[in-house]
Amino acid sequence: MKVVILVPDGVGVKNYLFSSFIDKLQAQAREVIIFHKLSKSAIKEIQVHKPKLRGFFEMYEFIESPKTRFLRETLAYARLLRNKKKLNNKTILKFWSPNKKGVKKKLLYFLAEIVGFIFSKSYCFVLFGDKIFESTIKKTKQTILYNDVFRKIKPDMVLNLHQRSPLVSPVISAANELNITTASVIFSWDNIPKARLVNRYDSYFVWSDLMKKELKKLYPEIHKNQIKVTGTPQFEFYFDENLKDDKATFFKKHGLDIHKKIICFSGDDELTSPFDAQYLEDICKAVVDFPEEEQPQILFRRCPVDFSERYDEVIKKYKFVVKIDPDWRVEKNTIKTTFSAIYPSFNDIKLLVNTCLHSDVVINLGSTMAHDFATLNKPCLYLNYTPVTNNYWSTNTVYTFEHFKSMQGLDAVGWINDKSELKEKIQEVLAFPNKVAKDKKLWLKKIVHHPLENNTKKLVDTIKELLN
Repeated sequence: MKVVILVPDGVGVKNYLFSSFIDKLQAQAREVIIFHKLSKSAIKEIQVHKPKLRGFFEMYEFIESPKTRFLRETLAYARLLRNKKKLNNKTILKFWSPNKKGVKKKLLYFLAEIVGFIFSKSYCFVLFGDKIFESTIKKTKQTILYNDVFRKIKPDMVLNLHQRSPLVSPVISAANELNITTASVIFSWDNIPKARLVNRYDSYFVWSDLMKKELKKLYPEIHKNQIKVTGTPQFEFYFDENLKDDKATFFKKHGLDIHKKIICFSGDDELTSPFDAQYLEDICKAVVDFPEEEQPQILFRRCPVDFSERYDEVIKKYKFVVKIDPDWRVEKNTIKTTFSAIYPSFNDIKLLVNTCLHSDVVINLGSTMAHDFATLNKPCLYLNYTPVTNNYWSTNTVYTFEHFKSMQGLDAVGWINDKSELKEKIQEVLAFPNKVAKDKKLWLKKIVHHPLENNTKKLVDTIKELLN
């Protein structure tokens, strides 16, 4: 079999190109070709660690016409309105961002809201809109170009690694026109309700049975047999002994005191957690109150796309905060604010694995890092208070997002409901880690197909079955 993998940005590099997924796929496939929009340095980094991967094809530039953009946003808004009702969750509309700069964009989103509201009244309207969108994409010059490419290379499957990227639309349109099997991974556990499944595929690869039910509920036109539970490769790295440093090596490398426990504070991006620096300072103030012999260290790992200076004063003020920045690279003269502009180094996988391995607990605002730590049977504390009084952001909204419903009935994480609780909760989790978040493994099993270390094999086996 010959497989084309679409990598529209740096997000899929870590989980799919750096994991064993690509090795297992190459062992089964006649040829694997990467259609990408990555920098030359990103390609070089991939080839250093995956030298057998040689087929790279740079995707054509694709800028949506105003009509295409309008249709895509209209359909997204219509689905968000329907998802809000279907899931009985008002926070679904938080994923609509009409506050764009420029008169033209503001007008586009204003009209998208009006037409999207009308479309939302009937699912037939939404499906009709999908067909118009697909027809529009089919007529683009990029789709015609990909038709020519596919006629030459004759792939058996086109697999997309990020379901929300508009850049892949002409590729999928061309593949569908030529009856090439198409599939997409649903990249993250919270993606489905956000109504950003841009194209339609023959198959959809999801993390769990929970995601399968959610996808079927919100996209009833997709048959249940099209949805394959494959898990995700992103947790397999925790089972690779070659990535792990022993404790003495890790502590010495990063200037940590081997006799003290480690709190990992993992940061979010500025939109998700605008007061993250205040959270970090609150934790630091709590740690200062510890008896000196019990005082833990704080290992700070920021969000890979957060290049802000908002934490600098706190880190400078509290000497027990050790910063281990993600090793994500960015090309010169590019904007560093989105995942499309940057890519992970292979070294960052090792940094992340050892950060989780040698920390005793992770504290954050609703981050997936809770699952990373649960993989190693370590607890997470979720911050559940709003540190700054304001009218636009609250943890009451964050924790009512749809994906957190999966925690119901489970002692999945520890909760810090007020900054006054920080010292006591940290002391408790460091002294009795097994008494906090006792159901973290059960939650992880709901979120991701198990056994985790077999997810890459499961994904490759599924691809092979679809093409046989």
